[in-house]
Amino acid sequence: MSFSRRTAQLLHEDHQATVVVIESLDQLLAKARKKVPDTSDPSVLKTLQAAGSAIEEEVSVHFAFEENELFPRLEEMGDVAIGVHLREEHRALLPLGKSVAEMARAALENGFTDETWTKFRTVAAELIERMFAHIQKEEMALLPTLDDLLDAETDMELSTAYAENH
Repeated sequence: MSFSRRTAQLLHEDHQATVVVIESLDQLLAKARKKVPDTSDPSVLKTLQAAGSAIEEEVSVHFAFEENELFPRLEEMGDVAIGVHLREEHRALLPLGKSVAEMARAALENGFTDETWTKFRTVAAELIERMFAHIQKEEMALLPTLDDLLDAETDMELSTAYAENH
């Protein structure tokens, strides 16, 4: 999928990068199930490192950009519902993403115990489910709208600002 506006394309690329991390996390949960994974295993290590950094950045920088720059523009055009809905999803995803990132970083330092693995599995599974659905909604509803919403000058300003803060 590609978009004519650079801003939409950058957000799409973020989504693709997040999907890679979320899929890796999903595979970790599926492979380990209830058994505590060995955090020295290279694939576990790589997944936790990605979860510890990429998810938190995605849910903070990406969400803030959409909420501060894009949703108000949609609302000015009269399209309030999409911003309201996506903000609600952001409010649910943000604490999940931060929690998974914090637990992943802690596991990298200390490994998992039965208790910390159970909590990580529970929170990560909820994040995975919600994040896949959220990304799909943005890909289907938000990003195509940006092609119509943004003129070339605004697109350049927004995409440059986003790229510099990312």
